[in-house]
Amino acid sequence: MPNAYIVPVLITAACAVAVATVVRRLARRRRARATAEIWDQVFVDHLFRSRDAERPPLTVPGTGAEDFSDPDDDATGRRPHPSENLTPLLPTHLTGGYLTGLIAGATPITRVRTGSPGGAGGLDVLDFADGSSLVVMPGDPEAAALIDVALSHGLPVRLLGTSEIGGGWALTFGTDEDTTYALADRLYVRPPA
Repeated sequence: MPNAYIVPVLITAACAVAVATVVRRLARRRRARATAEIWDQVFVDHLFRSRDAERPPLTVPGTGAEDFSDPDDDATGRRPHPSENLTPLLPTHLTGGYLTGLIAGATPITRVRTGSPGGAGGLDVLDFADGSSLVVMPGDPEAAALIDVALSHGLPVRLLGTSEIGGGWALTFGTDEDTTYALADRLYVRPPA
């Protein structure tokens, strides 16, 4: 008869070990997510901080500043980076929900800005009609160019869909006639002020 109690005790012990393992894994995942969000915030703070003190404006001896004038230049003669003045940003765990709201509301894109034209590894900033902005890293030069061409022709461009896959994001943009896809490692959203 004592053997009849051993099986339930072993089952109870196995269940306790399984529950303890699951709880430890969940705690480890929470810590990993919190650490990733802290690193993301440190990365964003570093990315969007002002670099005026680090980098003086470029001057070419023997040429006037009017030769290189650009309407986007500010008073210092330095062309502003598209990522400037994008704080505060939403926490990364709220990005998907905010993008879903932009999709559901069919909020049109009003402007696209590229951080490093012609180069991979930069970033793109998409401005929406409601005043929010989406930072896409790394930028996709082809998708940004197609969106810019559609906007320059007066076609409405909207975010049609998004999904988080393998730690990155897949974005689908649409005009009246075409669809453009972009992949990104990171997305950051600045809601309207």
